[in-house]
Amino acid sequence: MSIFLDLKRREREGRPVRVAVVGTGYFGGGLIRRLALMPGLQPAVAANRTLEKAVGALRAAGVERSAIEICDDPGRAQAALDRGTYVATSLLTLPTHLPSIDVVMEATGDVAVGVEIALEAIGRRKHLVAANPETQCTVGSLLKQMADEAGVVYSDVDGDQPGIIKSLYDYCVGIGLTPVVAGNCKGVLKRYATPETQAAFAAANNLQPWIASAAADGTKMNIEQAIVANATGMPPAVRGMFGPQTSLETLLADFERLGLFGHGPIVEYTMGIPNGTFVVVRSHDPIVQADFRYLKMGDGPHYLFYRPNVLIHYDAPLSAAEAALYGAATITPLGAPVAEVTTFAKRDLPAGQRLDGIGGFDCYGLAVTADDARTDGLLPIGLANFVRTTRPVRKDEPIPYDAVEFVEDNQVTRLRRQQDELFGSASGQAASQPSAPVVSGPA
Repeated sequence: MSIFLDLKRREREGRPVRVAVVGTGYFGGGLIRRLALMPGLQPAVAANRTLEKAVGALRAAGVERSAIEICDDPGRAQAALDRGTYVATSLLTLPTHLPSIDVVMEATGDVAVGVEIALEAIGRRKHLVAANPETQCTVGSLLKQMADEAGVVYSDVDGDQPGIIKSLYDYCVGIGLTPVVAGNCKGVLKRYATPETQAAFAAANNLQPWIASAAADGTKMNIEQAIVANATGMPPAVRGMFGPQTSLETLLADFERLGLFGHGPIVEYTMGIPNGTFVVVRSHDPIVQADFRYLKMGDGPHYLFYRPNVLIHYDAPLSAAEAALYGAATITPLGAPVAEVTTFAKRDLPAGQRLDGIGGFDCYGLAVTADDARTDGLLPIGLANFVRTTRPVRKDEPIPYDAVEFVEDNQVTRLRRQQDELFGSASGQAASQPSAPVVSGPA
């Protein structure tokens, strides 16, 4: 691939793509290790609010302690980079102030942090590549427009399901095929999972409990498919998608039997295939059908392209390289949202309940069309932890704007208001809700 040749050329020339990683947990720490091993890329800065974790991530990547400068001052940090020294910092926005940083990679999964870093990076004309689909599904359309105006890239990463699906989608389109389903394979779905029920799994895999909970309850997958929808224009067919039980051998027949191809083009997911991503294409061209029959792709008119591996931080550095070398995004919104991830009650919620947001005890997220979200005034899951209920909401009911009041106003809520005003998305008649006076009370 030319990207590896171009990276090797940068390595030979002594001009590696300098990357700053914000957030050094499981994903970010792994990302730093991979960046250190790939020719032409360098994890120049590690930023984490817990400084020891930033230092530890660089040390785990093989960087000697003597080669790490610990500082929060931009001038001192840039001087260290000029000397060839790595930088560890507890100031998450520091990398955006450093002239020699080519790409900022944000890997916190936190919507508020994601927005803060994105605004700082784009405002200083830095490419921003995030492992944060939560932020992209909440305010990604606006961030993409801001990045375009600044002449920089705003993207989520390769290696996670959305980036992999988009790459597979681009491949199919690129060879002249027509995608009708862009899919995600889900192994386990426990709709009412909580940080408590997933605590053991989280501890065993070095994850934060809320991340494990969001994966188990389906919120993460719905977020992933929403950003695929917004990057391809392919919406979910129904709220939360269908999620048929199937296998690789029977997927095409099962989708046909259930009439799912009649909804296409759509984003979707499956149960029963433990891992991977897929795209289904359709062709009625007799030459394509004859060729694909010979190539053992089946009789058509639908054909399955499947990728079994989801290698997360092993592939994610390629997105930084694409941004720096080619000004290209792995996955980013096309424009106005075509899908939203909206909030549903995970349990019976009383009036006055401060919601705990993604991966918590109170709610889960389902992907819906932007039109559906607009018509019903549904609350985006990315805003859920900034509100409390004003009336009881029953388990599994959608939570609309008119059932909550905002208890804080911040960069996320303000950016979401801007996005809704710009694109007329998500909240419809309730679009003014986030801008209503913030109600004081306990957080």
